[in-house]
Amino acid sequence: MGLFFGISYPASTVSPAEFASDIEGDTNTEPDRPSSSESPHLLVPKRRSKRKEVSRKARGVIGKVRGLRRIATDKMAHPTIKIDTNVQTKRGLEDSEVDLGVVADPNSGVGVDEEDIPPFLRQSVADIHEKFDDLEWMQRTRLAEGALSNDPLHRWALETDPKVRARNRYMNVQAWANSRIHLRVPDGECDFINASPITLKDTVTLERRNYIATQGPKLGHLSDFWHMVFHESKEVGVIVMLTQTFESGREKCAQYFPLDTEQASMIFSAVGEPDPFVANDPSSKSHTEAPGKVTLLELVFDAKSRSEIRKLELAIGSESKIVWHFLFAGWADYSKPEGSDRDALLELTTLSASKSSPDNPRIVHCSAGVGRTGTFIALDHLLRELESGQLLTIMDPEVDPIFETVNQMREQRMMMVYNEMQMQFIYEVLREQTDRKLGKVPKLQVSSVSEERSPKAAKLSDQTDYVPPPKPELGEVSDGVATPLQSWSGTPPASDNE
Repeated sequence: MGLFFGISYPASTVSPAEFASDIEGDTNTEPDRPSSSESPHLLVPKRRSKRKEVSRKARGVIGKVRGLRRIATDKMAHPTIKIDTNVQTKRGLEDSEVDLGVVADPNSGVGVDEEDIPPFLRQSVADIHEKFDDLEWMQRTRLAEGALSNDPLHRWALETDPKVRARNRYMNVQAWANSRIHLRVPDGECDFINASPITLKDTVTLERRNYIATQGPKLGHLSDFWHMVFHESKEVGVIVMLTQTFESGREKCAQYFPLDTEQASMIFSAVGEPDPFVANDPSSKSHTEAPGKVTLLELVFDAKSRSEIRKLELAIGSESKIVWHFLFAGWADYSKPEGSDRDALLELTTLSASKSSPDNPRIVHCSAGVGRTGTFIALDHLLRELESGQLLTIMDPEVDPIFETVNQMREQRMMMVYNEMQMQFIYEVLREQTDRKLGKVPKLQVSSVSEERSPKAAKLSDQTDYVPPPKPELGEVSDGVATPLQSWSGTPPASDNE
């Protein structure tokens, strides 16, 4: 198995160059899906027709995606395989057994009537799997189009300057060249930071919700991060940190903020100048010359959101502003929040939003800035849509706002909602919250310390043995080493499963 732009392809079938040439030459935008005699790897359940609310351009992209599947299938040329349609569907899941129905407590009196549940929240695991597969193929198409264009102004172009790539934490997670934050630096200096502005529009008010998705700050470039926070935030800055600095013995994010009042201040340099921070030391002459400082004013632990909340003062030159920093540690690598951690995450979306207006971007990061980060942003946006009642009005089976939201985010930053487990998690949470809103399931007691989910909570299936297929791990970029466009096959030294 090999990787092309961080996406796996069968090593014995088609190279990235051949793959790209096929994309460039293929003009059929509405090919048929593979038949049962073609590769079993490309067989997916027959699914819905085109979504009515998807833009014409998006429909064209999906057509290209399906064309790529046909091309890849032709190249693989596997022997004919007969499929027994009486056995379980892909990955051992029968559609009739894997809907998003409420698992009701027989003693609760809670029914399972789903007529008022939007169709997009009643899909099978197989449907969700196929939709995620579509998103992955659409991402392949973007990457290939950007590479083939050889145009730095192309929408999906990636920057090739070694200095730029060295600032990335992971070698296959980059920001689109024309959809990223630009640091304010002197002319001729590198203005790159692996951070992307994300905008999602409220369906009812048409108000824009703004975020910045970024990787965990990297040692040697901490000042870049703080300058971005200062210049991209309005009166108050809000940072949501969804990773710990170290997980499973590996660094996921540099220590870029003061931990406690014993060392309450950290000094940082100008953008592009030598880093890292130094602790506040009155004897250090550099303090009077350093242009920036971040100081811890307050530190509390909020039990409801299970987050460390820091009130910081960020000063650059003679100007300063307050920055609220939320550290949520209940989302471990290779997992999704469960039990009280899940409820705490939802509380965090509300609490962090209360410190900022929709047009003031919350800065969200994990390690790579795509997996947990993308899932948090998608949930934050979709939960607000649910609160307004907009999602409950969607009874067209062709419309899926979760798919559309993830696709919109990936158009602004690659790989957002990195794996299928995270995609399923979004459906699970939206279904649970919809059931609560409609009174089908009583609200869980926040004070409960149990890590077990309520038996009344909605979940994807009674089958607990289904594990979404894994994705390639993310390889770290070594300091001073340029990021290659193509990763190696096998297991890189570090992963965030994001």
